[in-house]
Amino acid sequence: MLDAQSEAARLATLKEYGLLDTPAERAFDVIVQEAASVTNAPIAMISLVDEDRQWFKAAIGVEHREDPIDESICAHAIRSDELFTVADARADTRFRDIPAVARDGGIRFYAGAPLRMRNGARLGTLCVIDIAPRDDLDPEERAALEMLARRTVAAFELRRDIGDAAGLDGGDAQDWLEESADLLARAAVALDRAGASAPAAHLEHVIAMVDALRVPKG
Repeated sequence: MLDAQSEAARLATLKEYGLLDTPAERAFDVIVQEAASVTNAPIAMISLVDEDRQWFKAAIGVEHREDPIDESICAHAIRSDELFTVADARADTRFRDIPAVARDGGIRFYAGAPLRMRNGARLGTLCVIDIAPRDDLDPEERAALEMLARRTVAAFELRRDIGDAAGLDGGDAQDWLEESADLLARAAVALDRAGASAPAAHLEHVIAMVDALRVPKG
């Protein structure tokens, strides 16, 4: 369990990133879709662990967007940097009484990769869930989930950096955004020539984010 000071610092970092209660974004929707696909799981989500709830930045296989913190397996998963797995939540004394586990068709298998920011704070997880127990993910599935978690963190960091740049004064912000837009456009062309459709689709989303922040030159 995180001590009070560490938890306060983690929650402050979560607030700084400005992710909670934001609209859906394609970059993150794609990540959970890939996580579900590569692990053959019916449920996947990017879960952010707040003080009294877990909130889903993106999710597939569920229709709600948050759960109370005392019903969160992800709150356990963020206690270390390692992939956290639960073979059968209904047989685990830590989780068997959670409503989402106890009900028919509820959570049985869980695997969550912590989302560790550049300052070390773990804001949540990229997790996959099955309604049937499993022994574990296989090595390829574990590697894929961890890679997608790193991709999620990179997208969070870029999202924050773009927002910080937009908050710079006058010309500094504009110069940064104009240069970023140019470099991103060149990268998109290079990826397109290489036939890298998935990275190109992700990059198109980033370009749209930058373009939305650019101020037309007068």
